[in-house]
Amino acid sequence: MDSLTPIRPEATGQAWQWSGPYTLGAVREASTGARKFLADMGLPEAELAAWELILTEAGNNCVIHSAGGLPGQSWQVRLLLAPGRVIARIHDGNEGFEWPEDPQLPDDDSESGRGIFLIHTLTGFRKQEHHPGGNILTLERRHTPAAPAEDLEATLDAMTEELASCYESLSAIFRFAAEARHTTKLGDFAASLLQHLGTVTSSGCGMLRVVSRNQLTTLATLGCEAPPACRVDASPMPLEAAAVSTRQDQWIDAPDADTGALSGLVHPFYHEDELMGVVSLFRHDLAQPFNAGEVNVVHTFAEFLAQQMLSRRHEEESIRSSLARREFELAAAIQQSLLPPPLPDLAGVSVTGHCESALSIGGDFYDLIPCGENGCFFVIADVMGKGVAASMIAAVTRSTVRAFSDFYQNPAGLLERVALQMHDDLEKLEMFVTIAVGFVDVPEGVVRVANAGHCPVVICQPGGDFTEVDPERPPIGLERNPVFTESKIPLRRGMRLLGYTDGLVDPRNQRPSFETQSDVANWFSAAVAPGLPIDSLKSSLLESLGNSTDPNTLADDQTFLLIGFD
Repeated sequence: MDSLTPIRPEATGQAWQWSGPYTLGAVREASTGARKFLADMGLPEAELAAWELILTEAGNNCVIHSAGGLPGQSWQVRLLLAPGRVIARIHDGNEGFEWPEDPQLPDDDSESGRGIFLIHTLTGFRKQEHHPGGNILTLERRHTPAAPAEDLEATLDAMTEELASCYESLSAIFRFAAEARHTTKLGDFAASLLQHLGTVTSSGCGMLRVVSRNQLTTLATLGCEAPPACRVDASPMPLEAAAVSTRQDQWIDAPDADTGALSGLVHPFYHEDELMGVVSLFRHDLAQPFNAGEVNVVHTFAEFLAQQMLSRRHEEESIRSSLARREFELAAAIQQSLLPPPLPDLAGVSVTGHCESALSIGGDFYDLIPCGENGCFFVIADVMGKGVAASMIAAVTRSTVRAFSDFYQNPAGLLERVALQMHDDLEKLEMFVTIAVGFVDVPEGVVRVANAGHCPVVICQPGGDFTEVDPERPPIGLERNPVFTESKIPLRRGMRLLGYTDGLVDPRNQRPSFETQSDVANWFSAAVAPGLPIDSLKSSLLESLGNSTDPNTLADDQTFLLIGFD
C-alpha cells in the first residue's frame, strides 16, 4: 500500500467538496456529484465508475452507522485531484472502527462487509483516523493521466510547486519547534505560532482562542482585533460556534459575509476529550480553499500549542503543590512549637503528653507553664476543624491564654477573659474552640480546673476512684460573656490527671479508639490503680489507640495530657 503525500489543489484548481445529511438520498447526490467533477477533469469512464462505487459504499457506511441519523449534523466528502491519482477524505461523526488489514469477501448470506471489501479492492491507500469530532477516512486511487504532451510542462510546474509547498511547510514546523524552546510566555508562544501559520497558509487574518474556566479567551491575533471573551457554548462568531458544537473543522470556500474572507479554516483542537481552544485563519486575497498539506500544518501547530498549554498547566500545578506543601510544613512547624518542651519534675509533679493530627497539621494543642514554687498551669484545647485554618486559630488561642498570665491561679476568670477577647473574631470565622484549663496549686494542695465545652478532665486517685470535670459552659466563640466556675480537687500522692480531645472517641478512625468518654475514664481508672508512672501510662494509652504512625487512619486529631503527683 503506497504512502499518501499532501497535494496543493489550488495549484491546479482540481478540488471538490460536498456535505449533506445522513440519508441514502444524500449518498446518491454525493457519488454522482463526485462523478461529474471527475468527468469534467477528464478522467476516463473506468475511473468514474470506480469512484462512484467507492463513494457510494463509503457513504452507505456513514449513513447505516449514524445511530439514528444524527439530526442537524452532516457528513462530508472532499476530493483532491493530483497528477496520476485521486484522493478522497470522508469525514463523519459516527463512532469509529478499526479498518481491517486484509478484508475478505464475506459469505453470500452475510449482511455486512462487502462495502469494505470493495473499497479495499478499488483503492491503493486507506487510512481511518479517529478524532474527538468523529472519523476521517482517507482513500487514494492512482490512474494513468491522459494529459496531452503540451500539458506536461504545466504538470511538472504544478508538481514542483507542490513539493516546494511541502518543503516550506516542513521547514516552518522545524523552525517553529526550535524557536518554541526559548519562549517562556504562553502568549508569546501563541503569537509566534499564529504568525508562522499565517505565513505557511498565506492567511492575512487569524486568531487563537483558548479555553479557561469554561471561557473562550483570545491568546493571540493576526491582522484583526481581539474578540471579547465568552462562554465556550456561546461564541458570537458563527464559524467558531459551529466548530465547537460539532467538534469538526469549519471551512470558508466562498466569500463569507461575516468575516469578509474569500477562504478560511476554523479548527478546534483537543487533548483527549478536553477542548483546549480554537485556531481560525482567513484569506482575504485568495479564494482557493486550504489544501490537505496546509490543513495538516494547522493541525500540527495546534497540537504544538495544546502540548505547550498542558506543559504550562503541569508546571503551574507543580509550583502550587510545592507552595502548598511548604505552607503545610511551616504550619506543622508552628503547631509543634505550640507544644511545651519536655519538663523536669516540678516539686513532685511530672508531665507528659501526645499530639497527633489527622492531617499534617490540625487544631489540637496542649500547654504547660511552670509557675515557680506555686505549681504549674496547664491547657488542653481543640479548635473546630482541621488543616491550616485550625492550626492558625490554635496558635492565636495559645497566645491569648498566655497573655492572661495574671489569672493562671484563677482558671475560671482566665477563661472568661479569653472568651471575651476571641469572641468577635471566632464569630466572623464561624469557628469555636473547646478548652479546659487548670492550675496545680502545690502550696494549697489542690487542683483547680475550668472547662469550656471540652471533653471531661479525668482525675483519678491512687485506688482507682476518679472524678470528671465536665464542661460547664459552651466552647469559646459561642458566647461573648460566659461565666465560669472552677472545680477544686485535693492533691494526693499517686493521683493522676488526664486531659484529652474528642479524637480519642471518634468512631470514624480506622485504628482502635474508645467508643465513649465513659470508656476513657474507666480505662484510666484501671490503668492508674496499679500505681503506674506517667510514662508507662502514656505508652499504655498509645497502645490502646493503635499506636500507628499512619495519619491517614485518623479522622480527627488525637491529643492528650497526663500529669502525675508523687
